[in-house]
Amino acid sequence: MDRRDDDRRLVMRVLSQWRALAGEGGLPRRSQIDPRRFGQDWANCLLIDVDPQPRQSRLAFIGERLRDPTGPAFDRQCLAECLEDTLLHSATAHIDRVVVEREPLAEGVGVHVGAAVLYRSILLPLSEDGRRIDGVLGAANCREVA
Repeated sequence: MDRRDDDRRLVMRVLSQWRALAGEGGLPRRSQIDPRRFGQDWANCLLIDVDPQPRQSRLAFIGERLRDPTGPAFDRQCLAECLEDTLLHSATAHIDRVVVEREPLAEGVGVHVGAAVLYRSILLPLSEDGRRIDGVLGAANCREVA
């Protein structure tokens, strides 16, 4: 399998799990997210606790493949503290649109630890009460551009 196919499939697999949890026209609850459902893809996932000011939202979980080995240890940082030249920063940059539009959002070009990358990511809204977006499930992966 081509690496690019696997990159696309990660996003589609996570989106499929989100849709299964959402049911008919609703949004999944944060409490429904079970890492076991995502298998190996969980290492490329993240969970965000949404704040009224989206860049102040806090990372509740970062999969091991999304962590920056040169960055600070994971300690529920807010999104504004993500290092700018990382996949994590690129993948979470548009959280405000997800909160306002209440729809999944996927993106694609960025920088990771100084190298230009093509990335695939998705941000998926979560809501415990079915009205207010209080969480976001995300997934991302990348490959360097020659």
